[in-house]
Order: sequence, then C-alpha cells, then structure tokens
Amino acid sequence: MRHVFALGLIATLAAGSVDLGACGDKFLRVGRSSRFRRYAAVHPASILIYKPVNSTPSGIEEFTTLLKRAGHKPVAVDNGTNLARALAAAQYDVIIADYADASRIAGDLQAVPSKPGFLPILYKPSQAVETEAAKRYVYMIRPDAMTKYDALAEIDRFMELKPRETAAALK
Repeated sequence: MRHVFALGLIATLAAGSVDLGACGDKFLRVGRSSRFRRYAAVHPASILIYKPVNSTPSGIEEFTTLLKRAGHKPVAVDNGTNLARALAAAQYDVIIADYADASRIAGDLQAVPSKPGFLPILYKPSQAVETEAAKRYVYMIRPDAMTKYDALAEIDRFMELKPRETAAALK
C-alpha cells in the first residue's frame, strides 16, 4: 500500500509540473522547426530575387541563404536583367524586388505566361511612398521595420493567400 501511495504521489507531482492541457502543441508552432533553430517555411516557394540597386553582395547572399534554410528555392538576378528571359527559363511563385522597380517588372510580366506574385521590398520609404505601396500591396517586406523571421513569415502569408490583386496591382 505504501508503494502505491508513493507512486501516486510522484505521479501527482509530475503531472502538476507539466502542462497536460497543452499536449505539447506549444512546441509545434507554425513556421518554426522543432528545435527553434531556424524558420521552416509553411509554404515553400520558388523565389526570384531581383536585386535592388543599393543592395550589397553580402546582403543578397545572406538573404538567399536565409530563404534556402527556410525551405524556399531562391534565385537572385542582377538589377537590369531582362526579367522576361529569366522568367521564361524557370517558373517562379514569387518575385521579390524593390518597390521602385514595380512598374518595370509589370512590363516584363506582360510577356510571361506564368504570373508569379510580386512582393515588394520597402527600405526606409518616405511617408508618401509607404502610403502608395500600402494601397497597391497587402504584403510587403520592410527590412528596416522587421526581423528576418518576420520577413519569412510575410512570405508565408503571401504564399498562403497569394492575392489575385497582386498581378492587377502591377498594371
């Protein structure tokens, strides 16, 4: 009887120290790997990065590495590259580029049968540019106002709902 009581007491103490109501689900957060060491994309995508004019090679390399670790397939092309040719070579789900290049990209997308979504990058925009971009795009990457994990989460949200108005906004 003493052994049963002792085992019952130990089981009660152990159960009281563990949140049984959660069933471990707090460790399975969307967008995180099981060890919290890196971000795991919920919707892996093929991404074309149209390098902004003021980007650095190390910054682009860091961004592509971050995307690869998250499970995306990024390809970076230099600013000034013919996007129609790059888009004809492979199919992409998303184009990530500077907001200033949106009108140029829209022209290149007219000739491409596959219509990837456009996710603009806004880096320290003026209030007017930020307001204009918010009217045209629901999703944006803001390096000055987001962490790298926030940017990856923004890509996931974009891929989850991939708005049809994105293509219309480029027109």
